[in-house]
Amino acid sequence: MANKTVNLVIENLLVFSEQEMKKNPAWRKGQSLYICAYSAFPHLVSKITGTENDCFYENSRIPKFIDTLKETMNSEKPFVGIFWFYYGLPLFVHAVHLESGEQYGKTINGVKDHADYWEEEGCHTSFLPKPLQKEYFLLPRGRVVYQEDTKEFIVYHGNTISKEELQEVAAVFCLLKANTKFETDLHYYDLNDEEWKKMTQ
Repeated sequence: MANKTVNLVIENLLVFSEQEMKKNPAWRKGQSLYICAYSAFPHLVSKITGTENDCFYENSRIPKFIDTLKETMNSEKPFVGIFWFYYGLPLFVHAVHLESGEQYGKTINGVKDHADYWEEEGCHTSFLPKPLQKEYFLLPRGRVVYQEDTKEFIVYHGNTISKEELQEVAAVFCLLKANTKFETDLHYYDLNDEEWKKMTQ
């Protein structure tokens, strides 16, 4: 994944962390960064947890934490799974490697769906404003799958995520440009009543 996109993910993560520190003044900088990163993409951060690059307890480890996170996005095997998008970031990602995914015909999916995962404690939705915590479909969301017959990863998404934001999704799932496609899916659309009427007539 291009360094520009990976850097954008980190920049937005740092903004997210600063926002959360204002809500939680007792949090240290490294603690806030770790918590926010883990709430966003735990499949990546868990690989750093408990190592010498874990910044939760020591602010001095923040540069190493960030560097390791970047390296992981650039070197880890691709993932499949689900995501939401908010705070300029892919959030509440649940992702697994292909060998741990679920087979559905010629497609390999992640192991969670949005509705069920939203209700799990580990989803960290408490970061959101209370009105947005109520339903899983209130935020832009999508899914990454692997198509075995074409050997491509497909990022399914709605109509409110920009091209730049989709590149962030690809970075967090460690996808390569050469075999990644982005496709809109009506299931993830955010449509008003008039738009629904037009599409269903």
